[in-house]
Amino acid sequence: MGKKVCWCACFVLIVAALCSLSGRSFFFSKNKYIDFEKLEAPPRVAAVNADAQALRVAISSVLLPQETVVHYRSIATFLGAQVDRPVMLIQRKSYAEIALLLLNGGADIAFFSSGEYASYSGFNEIEMLAAQQRMGLPYHQGYIIVAKDSAINGLADLKGKTIAFTDPLSYSGYTFLVHMLRQSNQTPETFFGRYIYTYSHDNSFRAVANRVVDAAPVTSLVYDRAKQKQPELAEAVRIIAFSPPAGTGPVVVGKSVSPGHREVLRKALLTMHENPAMQPALNGLSIDRFVTPQPELYEPIRRMLREKRQPL
Repeated sequence: MGKKVCWCACFVLIVAALCSLSGRSFFFSKNKYIDFEKLEAPPRVAAVNADAQALRVAISSVLLPQETVVHYRSIATFLGAQVDRPVMLIQRKSYAEIALLLLNGGADIAFFSSGEYASYSGFNEIEMLAAQQRMGLPYHQGYIIVAKDSAINGLADLKGKTIAFTDPLSYSGYTFLVHMLRQSNQTPETFFGRYIYTYSHDNSFRAVANRVVDAAPVTSLVYDRAKQKQPELAEAVRIIAFSPPAGTGPVVVGKSVSPGHREVLRKALLTMHENPAMQPALNGLSIDRFVTPQPELYEPIRRMLREKRQPL
């Protein structure tokens, strides 16, 4: 009996060795073996309709998130209801993160900044559905602000100073000031003593008002909002330079949204101001209404970006 057990053990070892040498794995059953190198095709799964999934709305707020997220969520929920889809609100810190999220299919619709749109509008995957009209205008400007009693009166006085930029893709919070420096063959690295990124126009505005930095380029929308809702904050700063006007931040859609749903979303945006239930959200974001896009309003930004690519 002992010999039989020994022979059985040897047989198993021999089979295992042969399997190892051949690079194949086997599983023995009563009547057959399974070769694990022969992979069967997975069972067919019905294709998932992208329009049946949650509508993923991406934002990167230029205002303080705690003040605005509730309003963006209200707008996102409204848009989702128009296409009968649940909603997922996605917030990211920088404009670049939002743009890449949309390009890579991680979001369906996004609120872009004007500089962000000018930087990425060449991609076929991105389509502008509507633009924002704020303070009665479909465009805005960038302001360079300093503390009210600052001795700084112009760009030349910013030499060696500390500056708060909003975001590298922001027109009013970065690009136009860098463009002004280029006219004198300067860059932020050669001209300023130090600069930081706040990733919020409101944060940049407060950094100047609270004397954390010497100056900051910010959007006129935040300045006008401060004059309306926090006049003491607006009175703490002074404007020393302006940018050329350019289109306000548009609402854009990615390739994951079908043409049919794009048209529904476009119509919902353009008529949103007619819905009394949406007025609190629009007012909370200082948006009068959404309007038909005017791509030419973003050309001043595109021109600056083209010049930026040229060597000094």
